Amino acid sequence: MKKINKIIFSIILFFVLIIFLILNQGYDGKYIRWEEITNQVKLEALERNNIPYEIKDNIIYIPEDAFDKAIYCCS
Repeated sequence: MKKINKIIFSIILFFVLIIFLILNQGYDGKYIRWEEITNQVKLEALERNNIPYEIKDNIIYIPEDAFDKAIYCCS
C-alpha cells in the first residue's frame, strides 16, 4: 500500500510541476527602464536567458516581472 501511495504522490507532483511550468511561461509585465546600452554583452545575456527587451533612445526596457532575473543574469 505504501508503494502505491508513493507512486500516486509522484504522479500528482509531476502534474503540478508541469502545470506550473506551463502557466509560468513568458513575461507579461509592463516594460520598465532597465539601463542604458553600454555594450553588446548585456543584450546577448538577455537573449541567452530568454528575457525580452525593447530599445528606445539607447535605453533598454524589459518587462517588470523579468527585472530580478535580468539583474541576476547580467550583473
